[in-house]
Amino acid sequence: MTKQYTTKQSALTEAKKILGRSLRDVMLDDGVDVNEIEKKLLQYGRRRKGLLGELVEEFVFGLDVNNRAEADFMPVGIELKTNPIKNHTTKTFVSKERLVFSMINYDEVVNETWETSSFLKKNKILLLMFYLWLKEQDILDYKFKFVHLLDLINDLSDEDVYQIQKDWEYIVAKIRRGEAHLLSEGDTYYLGACTKAANSRVVRDQPRSRIKAKPRAFSFKQQYLNFLIQKQLLGKNVNTESIFKKKRRLITIEEIIYEKLSPFIGKTDTEIKKLVKWNIEKEPKNWKRLLVNRMLGVKLNKIEELEKANVTLKTVVLEHTGTLRESISFPAFDYKDLVTQVWYDEENEEMSDFHAQLETKRFLFVVFQKIKDSDEVIFKKIKFWNFPMKDIAEAERVWNKTIDCISEGRYEDLPKISESSVAHVRPHGKNAQDTAETPQGTQEMKRCFWLNAKYIQKALEE
Repeated sequence: MTKQYTTKQSALTEAKKILGRSLRDVMLDDGVDVNEIEKKLLQYGRRRKGLLGELVEEFVFGLDVNNRAEADFMPVGIELKTNPIKNHTTKTFVSKERLVFSMINYDEVVNETWETSSFLKKNKILLLMFYLWLKEQDILDYKFKFVHLLDLINDLSDEDVYQIQKDWEYIVAKIRRGEAHLLSEGDTYYLGACTKAANSRVVRDQPRSRIKAKPRAFSFKQQYLNFLIQKQLLGKNVNTESIFKKKRRLITIEEIIYEKLSPFIGKTDTEIKKLVKWNIEKEPKNWKRLLVNRMLGVKLNKIEELEKANVTLKTVVLEHTGTLRESISFPAFDYKDLVTQVWYDEENEEMSDFHAQLETKRFLFVVFQKIKDSDEVIFKKIKFWNFPMKDIAEAERVWNKTIDCISEGRYEDLPKISESSVAHVRPHGKNAQDTAETPQGTQEMKRCFWLNAKYIQKALEE
């Protein structure tokens, strides 16, 4: 018989009993035959997603495990979520992955509103249980570090709640248009639609389109979850600056960016500097980014809302003809680590670094254009953009060739810009002496993946 929890505090009190302990500790204290549990785990694999959460439901809280349409703890309406964290050199702990909620029912969600949504009904109050993930450790031995009761409506800022609502509405609107197959985590800011399937061949019907779509679930993006961990759990001051400084009407991240930057469109950098009271005598290399910060009304490069949403702000400069010459770079990769990755781990729903960057990242392009026969530039436009899923197969082809070349030591054959309309690989170090070790034990210049300049230019023109 399922144990009943009549108050939120009773569920939280029960959760706190496992702090500093593992599931194995709990089971042994309760006289559970751990050997029998181990045998069951081996039947369907220790790495099965959701397995740890099911064991916590059963052995910590005494709940029957099933796929509930309602929250786990009824009648108090609390949904249980277990999520891994890992050690971090500067932040103490960070989330290992996104926080995944319930599957998106394409047929039903198109008939819902935010206020009446099954998502909000099931996940409005979350009991978050974070355990320390260690590679190769048995899941029964993970130590639980934090538990936290989170009310999505009342514990988050009004701005965050509004953005989450608008993210939900954007995802649902895309499904209503028959575009569930084009969903991407990069479409939205805090609440994403992540892939959720046993393998890449698993697809399902969607309403209003004959094209089958990948199964997806609502999720908090990893960067947003990290922010919650730092602020809510650890009580740390995050070294970021918010663009929502004054109490105002509720608007989205995208709306406030356009509101702040649009008045400067069509003005030269000289004119903008006068308007923002630019007083830097010797302009640094990144002066355009500093100028954009002034236009946004912030001093720090780390803008809270962009950091939480995994949005990268890029200033790009077009030639006076409108041509973009600079490709867009990603972080330099570790040769030895890269060849151990897979494009998409179907069993664990984990991606290679490059795939994850393309799938989850969003860009804010602030576009300037050179003026012919002048040192000045003119502010042309603002463009939010994320990598379209229609091009993911081509990016995967470039990634696969990169893996093959590195594995075989053919560094001169790494994908060139002429070989793909989307991406290529080239050096990304300070100089020729800035190198990294290869799988062959040699040193090679640091390299990274780049999105082609012509590809980005086309995206800016759309």
